[in-house]
Amino acid sequence: MTMTSAQIHALATVSLGVIEAVEAGGEQGAPAGVLYAAMQAQGASFTQFLNIMGTLVRPGYLTLEDNCYFGTATMPEIKTKLTNLLAAVAS
Repeated sequence: MTMTSAQIHALATVSLGVIEAVEAGGEQGAPAGVLYAAMQAQGASFTQFLNIMGTLVRPGYLTLEDNCYFGTATMPEIKTKLTNLLAAVAS
């Protein structure tokens, strides 16, 4: 299935928001429940939350420990890519 420009923009925006929340959590991480509540408030289902988080955990950008998400050494790489993608889609 091919994603539309609007879908790509939405996914990149949500992913960047997750990364920024994880950064803000620092050494304490970002609680999964808080991230899910934020996504749910915007209309995301639990399955969508799990899928989005999985796309960030599987390649190693984030880790999940004790129900909190933490950044890895490769997190800045995906943050830069998402920022560039959002800039390209906006233009």
